[in-house]
Amino acid sequence: MLREYEMTIVSRGDLQEPDSAKLLAKYENLMTSDGGEILKKDSWGNKKIAFPINKQHRGLYTNYDFIGTPQNLSEMERLMRIDENVLRYMSVFLGEGVDPAERKEQIAQAAAAAREAANTDFRSENNMDR
Repeated sequence: MLREYEMTIVSRGDLQEPDSAKLLAKYENLMTSDGGEILKKDSWGNKKIAFPINKQHRGLYTNYDFIGTPQNLSEMERLMRIDENVLRYMSVFLGEGVDPAERKEQIAQAAAAAREAANTDFRSENNMDR
């Protein structure tokens, strides 16, 4: 049965772009195997970590919202625990029996509403300055 998960991966901040893309592609392939699907991928960028992890002071944050099987999630977590390029990860169970098309539509609507709210805030701030 497919379930919806949210996963945040913090990889080494000193990885070159091709190595980082290759690392993330490995886990994306696991997310999409056995009928899984990535609903949303956000790259939060290279950020300073609150405390050093394996002598690393910066990390590349990537957030996923995906649909997959519990077995694939377990395998991803197992591989991340032994991968020296993954500093931390966190997976959260969001729901079971999810319709991928419906969830994509909900995510798109939420993103559009957030953009509209940001534009409204920006316009109102600019009008206050005049």
